[in-house]
Amino acid sequence: MSRKRTVPMIAAALAVLMSRVAHSAPGKARGGAPTAAEFAELKQKVDQQTELLMRLTQLEAEHYEMLIKWIQGNARSGKGMPSLPPPTTVMPPVSSTTNPTSPTPPAGEADMSPSSGAARAKLATITGHVDVKGKPWGPIYVYVDNIKEPYVDRSTEIVQKDRAFVPNVLVVQRGTRVSFPNSDPFMHNVFSPSATHPFDLGSYKQGEKAGMVRMVNAGVVEVLCNMHAKMRANVLVVPNRHHARVGADGSFRLENVPVGARQVVAWTPDAKPVTESVALTPAGAAVTFALKVEPAPVPLDKAGNPRSGYRHEE
Repeated sequence: MSRKRTVPMIAAALAVLMSRVAHSAPGKARGGAPTAAEFAELKQKVDQQTELLMRLTQLEAEHYEMLIKWIQGNARSGKGMPSLPPPTTVMPPVSSTTNPTSPTPPAGEADMSPSSGAARAKLATITGHVDVKGKPWGPIYVYVDNIKEPYVDRSTEIVQKDRAFVPNVLVVQRGTRVSFPNSDPFMHNVFSPSATHPFDLGSYKQGEKAGMVRMVNAGVVEVLCNMHAKMRANVLVVPNRHHARVGADGSFRLENVPVGARQVVAWTPDAKPVTESVALTPAGAAVTFALKVEPAPVPLDKAGNPRSGYRHEE
């Protein structure tokens, strides 16, 4: 799709969305609180516009994939860079749970949209080691923080089974939809108090439609069940594809990272993420991390109250 067609389509979609939100605000006609029907109708309109913008964003992601493959192939053959078409505007999708964000990256963050200069930069490898104090109960991950990529359109799941989340640690890229099917013969109530992405899916039984959350904010999302205090899971939402699981010996390798000033983060459950600055050159770079695993926090209910000795009868 050409730039002449893509930009007007995005602009038109946003215009329609804003118009519908402005003229269909719940309770506007009577000046009171919204009814359930009004809220459902508005949510449906927002979801429709979100899907349209997601398709346009996915197209940009496909262009990025092709460009990275071209860069890698020509780096090996020694060919020069061709002239590229003028850049297209990449708009992030509108989420029903978060506010739209600006397509301009924050200071210090590389713009890795397909047409950006950063996308045409040389690529290199970051290697390193992570030392952990304490006993981690989950895997250890590292990722590059200050590289911007479009939201992905992917789906995965965390199953509620035998009063546990399976898997209990999950890494996804921004934009991924995570569903939480209930495989137990009793109710669960999945929620997250995390500032990164708070949500509450309510209670539902086995066989009922699974609750789903679209993870749009990078960071750690703690997942709990309001009915079973021992159920815990962690979702690490990364901003781009540049992430890796740390090996059993503590080593890691991040390949095909654009050169420049990079912020690399190391994390494992119950340890605060640690960020290190790396000056990545075409020759590569190395970095060492030190993580400290803390005792597991006391489980909380949806109101934020400690649930020590909590009991629930199925």
